[in-house]
Amino acid sequence: MKIRNIRFFVLLSTILLGFLSSCKKDNDDIPSLAKPQIGTLEIGSGNNKTVTAGTDLHLEGDIVAEALIAKIDIEIHQEGNGQYKFSKSYTEGKYIDVKNTTFHEHVDIPADAPAGDYHFHFTVTDRAGNATTVESPLTIQASVAKVAYKLTFTEVDGEAHGDHFHDLADKAKVEPITVSFDEQGKALAGSHAHLHPESIYKIELKQFDASSKEIQGQYIINKATADSYKAFLTGGSFVLNTNSSSGSGAIFQTKETNYGDGTVVNGALETTGIISYFTAGKDNEGEKEVTYVLRKFNNATTKATVTRADWNRSDYETKFAGQDIIKLSFELHAEAEED
Repeated sequence: MKIRNIRFFVLLSTILLGFLSSCKKDNDDIPSLAKPQIGTLEIGSGNNKTVTAGTDLHLEGDIVAEALIAKIDIEIHQEGNGQYKFSKSYTEGKYIDVKNTTFHEHVDIPADAPAGDYHFHFTVTDRAGNATTVESPLTIQASVAKVAYKLTFTEVDGEAHGDHFHDLADKAKVEPITVSFDEQGKALAGSHAHLHPESIYKIELKQFDASSKEIQGQYIINKATADSYKAFLTGGSFVLNTNSSSGSGAIFQTKETNYGDGTVVNGALETTGIISYFTAGKDNEGEKEVTYVLRKFNNATTKATVTRADWNRSDYETKFAGQDIIKLSFELHAEAEED
């Protein structure tokens, strides 16, 4: 009986040692403390390591982090005796808590960044606390164009319903997404607006005069003035929410609540679109070329015929006689976060 027990103990010990040895070998194959790896990182268009102030810097490269990505930090500071610097961090979204990813972003370079030589730092930190940094020289060229317009996208709470939204409310700790344009409506910075397809965004139009004073209020100073203007969001061939079988289509709802003189905007047909709300919807995932248009009608009675279903019409110019006062073109990337 004792011999049988001894044999059983020896057999059990052999199996256990073999199992532990196998586990150790597997762990040796994947070092738990391996630092993140950053592949060739493209910095600037064609990897030219040059960007113009007031535009955006193209960045693209592959990242591998065995312990999963915790954050990505970008810092740019002047060389020599210059004190100017700025930074951006990614701590949530599609790049975080993944092992493999392709980082591709267009980082806005402030318009007031002095021209000259800079030093660029790109740091990936994993969940184990390991960090890897890529450094590079970077040249910032002087801004050649003044910002004349901005579109600011700020995520809000709300519920999509048919052709409009319910229960719209501001969200705390939300970083706005801004696209800046020159006088001709060409995007200077933020030209690739990355929006979550199922989120709702407040869109605010800003227009600036020669002294950088905001002047967009001129279009809605009172009802008599605002009756001549309406905003459209053209291009992109959106599936409208009213035409979506899943209820996951696009909505663009113009939604000022007051005119500049303090009187109340009365109903959907009176709204202009200096302030709007938008969702792309899951049906419209992907990249789209779009244009924000502010149109002035030849006849002030036309505005009352423009419904919430007309915002993305390809024939709006012939349907609603008038002229486009503002046309701001940019790329809209409706991209869901990766798991």
